[in-house]
Amino acid sequence: MNDNAVPLDAHCPPGQHGRLEIGALIMRRLPSLAALRTFECAARHAHFGRAAAELCVTDSAVSHQIRQLEEQLGVTLFIREGRQIRPTMAAGRLMQSLQQAFELIGDACDELRDPSSLAVLRLAVTAELAQKWLMSRLTDFYARYPHITLHLYEQPIDATAPGEDIDLAITYGTGPVDSSAYFVRPLPALQFFPVCSPGLFNQGTLKTPKDLARHCLLHDDQDGKTWTAWLTSHAGDQRPERQLYFAHAGLALEAAAQGQGVAMGDNLTAQEDLLSGRLVRPFTSSMTALGQYALVCERVRLERPAVAQMLEWFSDQLID
Repeated sequence: MNDNAVPLDAHCPPGQHGRLEIGALIMRRLPSLAALRTFECAARHAHFGRAAAELCVTDSAVSHQIRQLEEQLGVTLFIREGRQIRPTMAAGRLMQSLQQAFELIGDACDELRDPSSLAVLRLAVTAELAQKWLMSRLTDFYARYPHITLHLYEQPIDATAPGEDIDLAITYGTGPVDSSAYFVRPLPALQFFPVCSPGLFNQGTLKTPKDLARHCLLHDDQDGKTWTAWLTSHAGDQRPERQLYFAHAGLALEAAAQGQGVAMGDNLTAQEDLLSGRLVRPFTSSMTALGQYALVCERVRLERPAVAQMLEWFSDQLID
């Protein structure tokens, strides 16, 4: 070694040397990018020949890269059956992680090449929040961030974390989330309250909560727990004559707006209909929800500008 050589981290700020050492250790543990790319291509095609054609190399070069990768990882990635190959369970796990990693790398490179170019963001939202809150605000989002293309997905109501291909999700629930792996920003607490159409209210048959017994209750859950809790707190043992159940709150609120009964609204999903006059609150009483909406994403995705911009927009709309 040249005695005059300057260490790589010689000019690092105090406290940064350890990070460089850790980074170097991680890089030493990683197989070559070429080997990982070859594996991803071979696993996707389930065929060395087709992988070789895509990568513009020979079949033997693909086989050599895979063999080296298997030796380095200490696992078998493919079962060879003549000219056919079959990925193992270990290959399936590695394939899933690599596809996510390559996608993130590709997105980051695209945004570095041209920050103003279109960025794809996969957003998962519960059905009722998408229908009754998000749709009316997308115009504002695109006015601020015209370079972002949204792919909208439905977030399961009982899932507290995003799916593996989702950049950002609005979840609803009471369960714990792994804060070491996920960034979580809780949204304001929900307040539940009955809502109905102006026509139904003007009939004069909803003067007190006990009058609900003579009306059809519209549920957005299959066990009726939300309405049961509200009635227990505000109407004693009164139970309605008729009940109707829906898959989510958006459908129940729409049925209420069309005069089909009384739904349980909240300060997010019923907000637009209350402001427009499609729905009214027959009573002033409300109940704090046990669950809570939250913005959730994998911490690694916070590095993406599009994710940071979406979080900023949601904060402006829901929190600030």
